[in-house]
Amino acid sequence: MLIKKRFNLNLASNPLRNRRLFFFLLSFMGILLIVLSFLAINLFLKYSRKAKQVKASISNVEKKIRIATRKEEEFTTNIKEATKIYKDRVDFINGIILRKSFSWVNFLGNLERALPDSSYIISLAPKLLSDSRMEVKFKAVSRNLDNLLKLINNLKALKFKNIRVESEKEDERGMLVSEISLSYERNI
Repeated sequence: MLIKKRFNLNLASNPLRNRRLFFFLLSFMGILLIVLSFLAINLFLKYSRKAKQVKASISNVEKKIRIATRKEEEFTTNIKEATKIYKDRVDFINGIILRKSFSWVNFLGNLERALPDSSYIISLAPKLLSDSRMEVKFKAVSRNLDNLLKLINNLKALKFKNIRVESEKEDERGMLVSEISLSYERNI
């Protein structure tokens, strides 16, 4: 018995296909997808761990910032309280230092140079305004009005400022007693 095999010659309607290439490409793409998925998952896990570490360090830094801010506020309030408590003492000590640092020798030397030979000072009331500036009231005794004018001109020449004669009177010996106020500023 002969088996008849049907032989189809119509190759255009039912062509033979080489499926091996497609299976190879499909399996290669599947393996590549699996490898890329594995790498992506690995990267995701690695960077998610790093992100957790960064978040933990950020929260730690924020906690330290809050602590530092609290300490700064405490120090600020302590400084304000200490300023209130010790202000008078500090001002007193600064006043002592100011009086010590002021050059009285220069001031009194300039005042003595301004006095005419026949005039002299009987009282002196200085008032320090800053470490280089002072207001002074003093009483000067002069023989006559010419000596008083010479004193005032000499004071102006020595750079004393705001010179004012506040009062004048004659004493029992016939001398002119004048109360004078002025400002003195030393050169720093």
